[in-house]
Amino acid sequence: MTGAVQVFDELVAPAASPEPAHVDYLSAEEQILLAQARAGNARALRHFYDTHQTQVRSHLYRLLGPDSEIDDLVQTIFARAFAALATFKGGSTLSTWLYRITTNTTHNLLRHRFRRNRVKAAFQWWVGGRGPQSSHADVRDEATRLLQHLAPDLREVFVFYHYEGLTLQEISQILDKPLSTIGDRLTRARKRLLELVAAT
Repeated sequence: MTGAVQVFDELVAPAASPEPAHVDYLSAEEQILLAQARAGNARALRHFYDTHQTQVRSHLYRLLGPDSEIDDLVQTIFARAFAALATFKGGSTLSTWLYRITTNTTHNLLRHRFRRNRVKAAFQWWVGGRGPQSSHADVRDEATRLLQHLAPDLREVFVFYHYEGLTLQEISQILDKPLSTIGDRLTRARKRLLELVAAT
């Protein structure tokens, strides 16, 4: 009886999932080239670059249009690819892998540009004395965030002058500080903000 139960259990037990077939994405030639490139072979690295640089450049052009930084980005992408060769497991084609690196690099660049442009717009918003009536909430928020990086004594002078529209003489009277001190603080505040814009 025990034998019959065992046979029954085997019949109704779920079949074991077959092992997924190994997919070989790289040709034998690519595998050899990859091994040589990982070992730092200059000829293999050059061949890798020559074979794929048109693909990378074309993809960048489709993502960015005629951009002045494309040549630099191509170099950046291949530098990243060369640095990551040791970790590439062959789970995709080399083209797919490079597309991923290109897309990530482009995404990071666009985020950086967006942030840099927001900071510049925020600075111009303050310097232009647009005041709180501006409808660009994101620019206004960025301007407020920028100001938090200023020392309090610099920030108050900057806000009085560019936001409230007061003269240096009026600020001097409000803060009970010499006019020269107020002028110096305003200059230092502008310089610091420009440094923040440049560093973004």
